[in-house]
Amino acid sequence: MIVGLPAEGACRHIVNGEVQVLKAGCLVFVRPDDTHRYEAEGDGDCRFLNIPCRPGLIGEALAYLNEEEFTRGVLGPALPRIAMLSRQEMDEFFRHIERYLMLCTIDRVKARIHLKGLLIDTLTRYFFSPETAGQPEFPLWLEHAVSKIQLKENLNQGLPALYKLSGRSPGHVNRAFRQYLNQTPTGYINQLRLNTARNLLLTTELRVVEIALEAGFENVSHFYHQFKKFYRQAPLDFRRNGQESRRLL
Repeated sequence: MIVGLPAEGACRHIVNGEVQVLKAGCLVFVRPDDTHRYEAEGDGDCRFLNIPCRPGLIGEALAYLNEEEFTRGVLGPALPRIAMLSRQEMDEFFRHIERYLMLCTIDRVKARIHLKGLLIDTLTRYFFSPETAGQPEFPLWLEHAVSKIQLKENLNQGLPALYKLSGRSPGHVNRAFRQYLNQTPTGYINQLRLNTARNLLLTTELRVVEIALEAGFENVSHFYHQFKKFYRQAPLDFRRNGQESRRLL
């Protein structure tokens, strides 16, 4: 089994004859019987993390959870489950993997225990949803919407564009986001906009007000508030600290 987590960009996950569009933060749980591969999405690059696990280790993790309905919900559907991680959750996940890789070089028994604990934590935090255990499949219309909303012209329009791309009622879309992505559509769009702003701060010399508008924020003070809340730094401090880190490398 493999837990796949794109760290940057987006890719097409061809699995069991269907297509899942994965973007940064999409955590997908691939089962032993899944036939899958990755393809580029558009002209951009994608860097992602794959964690191969022996089926026996997954079986032990599921047995520890001892939830038959949940196990069927994870292993039974035609497509693997997908969860959406925030930037902080991604960073935390990567730190666990770095520790696992370090343990592999010095103590394989501890490494295996660490990986098993990470699997149990990942399953319970991101995939255990008792109210939807029998309906875990990620809808194709939702994959299409979350893929296309990342385009600048759609992201700038925000919620109206998302609802239009989904072809579903706002209420239906809101429920689907909570069910499959564990967040609201507004929260998801804000996260995309903040990721855009972050990249512009680190890779351009644009002023903060220009970056806010480029990322789709109409109100600059709102952008400052959201950015500081998410990254725990003001935009200019984030840029300065990022530049300092690159100079030290």
